[in-house]
Amino acid sequence: MSAPTGGPHDSIDDLKARIAACTLCAAHLPLGPRPIARFSASARILVIGQAPGTKVHLSGVPWDDDSGDRLRGWLGIDKLTFYDETKLAQMPMGFCYPGKAAGGDAPPRRECAPQWHDAVLAHLPEDRLTLLIGTHAQARYLPRPSGCR
Repeated sequence: MSAPTGGPHDSIDDLKARIAACTLCAAHLPLGPRPIARFSASARILVIGQAPGTKVHLSGVPWDDDSGDRLRGWLGIDKLTFYDETKLAQMPMGFCYPGKAAGGDAPPRRECAPQWHDAVLAHLPEDRLTLLIGTHAQARYLPRPSGCR
């Protein structure tokens, strides 16, 4: 198992290289590790999704499937703009394809967000718009109303 090192003060290129080389949960991934995220220091929009599916795992391009077509349609953003990482960053809750579960893909691996999110967020502009796509992203980043479990 690879234990990532460094922190939010790494250069953005060093951080991207460490993410790309991550094998933190490799033993649990049916297709092996292939971390997928795109970001830059100038991206003013951040999309946080669930985890890549098999098509995205194979292509290495986030949201490169039917769900991405749907999301771009909802946002009214063309592919050229959506994949311009100087404008729009993409970071899933789990950076690798987690495998199948009953009814679809398994939930994102829990190791990724605590390991990588803060370091990625440290490189993004503070005055960004963050879109939380799916229950896993929303559960991590939205405050829970009092009295809710």
